[in-house]
Order: sequence, then structure tokens, then C-alpha cells
Amino acid sequence: MFKIMLIIVILIFCTSVGYIYGESFRKRYVILKESYKCITILQNEVVFNNTPLPEAFMDVASKTKEPMNVLLNRVSEKLSKGTECDVYSAFKSEFTSLENDFFFAREDKSVLEDFVRSLGESGVYGQEKIFKLSLENLKINIEEAYELGKKNTKLYRYLGICIGVMISILLL
Repeated sequence: MFKIMLIIVILIFCTSVGYIYGESFRKRYVILKESYKCITILQNEVVFNNTPLPEAFMDVASKTKEPMNVLLNRVSEKLSKGTECDVYSAFKSEFTSLENDFFFAREDKSVLEDFVRSLGESGVYGQEKIFKLSLENLKINIEEAYELGKKNTKLYRYLGICIGVMISILLL
């Protein structure tokens, strides 16, 4: 009886680990799409409406989902209160505290950091170029994340099930 319970627990555990790890690929894709949406809305606020960055971040945060809205709200608060002197340092400190919620790859982080580093440091024409470049880089990363997610989500789910079944058979 104990052996059967142990086998069931191992099977459930391995299956759960496979599903959780596989889900991280899908979440990366979803959050990258949300980041693309944020940058597009931010472009409209900054370039076309000439909204100051703290207000623009607050407006964008109200139109997006977690974890991006939490990040943008925190950055907006820091910029409004004046606790951080520039956008990049406010973004960097808040992003590192929320990094586990994003499931980003190194390339995704570098695209966002490059974008934020140059945000607010040039004129309207320069800002427009920065937005276009960042959106193009994000589009490439979104396509890559979609392909990886399509392959790896199923792979790790089935791998978790297979490893659980294999361990269960070995214990019998």
C-alpha cells in the first residue's frame, strides 16, 4: 500500500514539475506581447501626446496586465516622488525586484534595458526612432518565444509525465 502511494506521489510530482517548467515558455511569450503593447502605448503617450514620463507610465500601467502594470506603477511612483534621478535607474531597481515574475531571457532583458536607458534623453524625432527600434527588436523576440514555446511546452509536459512513469516502473 505504501509503495503504491509513493508511486502516485512521484508520478504527480514529476508531472507537475514538467507542466510548471513547460508553462514558463508560454508565459515568456505572453509577457513579451504585453511588453510590446506597453511600448506601443507609451510611444503614443510620449511622442504624439507629449505626456511627461511619470504620467505616461501611469497611463500605460492602467491599460496593461500584470506584471507590467506593477513595474510601470512602481517606476512612475519613483519618478514622481523624485527618489530616482533618471528613468533607467528607477526601471533597473524595480525590474530586479520583480525579475522572477517576468520569465525573460537575457535578450529580452537587454532589449528593454536598452530602450529604457535611452528613453527621455533625446528629442521627439530621436524618441520615435528609439521606439521603432525597440518595437522591432521585441517583435523578433516575440516570434522566437512563440516558436520555442510551441516546441518546448509540450516537450517538457510529456517529459515530466514520462520521467514520472519511468521512476514508477523502476520502483515496481
